[in-house]
Amino acid sequence: MYKSPKNRTASLVFCLVGLSACSGESDTVAELTSNLATAEGMIDAFYSFDSSGLRPFLSETEDKGAGILSYQAWAEGGNYIVMARAPCISESETAISCSITVQDDPVVALETGFNVTDTFHLTFTDAVISGVETSSNDQPIYYEAREWVGANLPEVIEGPCKRTDGVRDTPGDCARAMTEGYRQFMVAKKAEADSAFIPIDFEPPVLVETENFKLVPLGPDLVDLDYAAYMSSIEHLQETFTRSVNWPHDKITDEEAMQDMLNEQGRFERRESFAYAVLSIDGEREMGCVYVRPSSKPGFDAEVSLWVTQADFDEGFDASLYEWTLQWVEQSWPLKQVAYPGRAIEWAAWDEL
Repeated sequence: MYKSPKNRTASLVFCLVGLSACSGESDTVAELTSNLATAEGMIDAFYSFDSSGLRPFLSETEDKGAGILSYQAWAEGGNYIVMARAPCISESETAISCSITVQDDPVVALETGFNVTDTFHLTFTDAVISGVETSSNDQPIYYEAREWVGANLPEVIEGPCKRTDGVRDTPGDCARAMTEGYRQFMVAKKAEADSAFIPIDFEPPVLVETENFKLVPLGPDLVDLDYAAYMSSIEHLQETFTRSVNWPHDKITDEEAMQDMLNEQGRFERRESFAYAVLSIDGEREMGCVYVRPSSKPGFDAEVSLWVTQADFDEGFDASLYEWTLQWVEQSWPLKQVAYPGRAIEWAAWDEL
């Protein structure tokens, strides 16, 4: 049974009274001490970036050794710098772990200021390393960047990062190529953030409930309610909302209606624009829609438009929904200059901008 260092000390004191009864305990401590020294030696060899010094430690690890040698070459190519190194510790009588915190070029390229901690998990058999695994506390952006490189720079994956039997052919070159890929990922990410009309950390609402209605994003599940709403008010919407006979019109097919819902859902998911259905409290009827979109005119962060059905307009709901929308956008959205074409700004003035 594995004993903690504290229990071992007590046992060794007891052994002073009966040495013959404690030979097994002494052997276990000696073996652990030897294994810890071997583990520290392997870590020294790994971060020397000299494969000839690391190979002897991996002679009994079979295919795992090839992976560690590849990782060493990656670490060298990635310019790993040891920032903190904790002493190796025993996890059981046959397992030892060693944690090392490093600064490396691929993570530096992500501009997070984060230093990764790698942990080597070593298994010993008869005082020899027989197994080795590694784990890291990489941030989510690291995996996001890796996926981006795979999708946008396939020449990196198929070239310097090509693998044979699961092991990179040129791990050092791969680390350097991935570092450059991560830099390009950050350039693209910053450009996306600069072009977005809402901050990347803002989560648009997906359900807003009031006493009289609720808002949910438009999508395929609402196609029937949406179709019924605008088809009930064709002339009204052509005059008050689109100012065009192109939408809505009486020849819209079911397929076109569904595609419209899919388009709105896609734009919402891509954070390009946000279209909401205004539903009755029971969710059985669509009363209108509210749209939050990038501004098509200079000088505004966004433009917001809305419509209600002819029946709801006649009941005075248009005015109350507009007043509510003004407060909702001001209080719940990170937008400063918002345009309301056809409402706060007359259509004629908007068209001239």
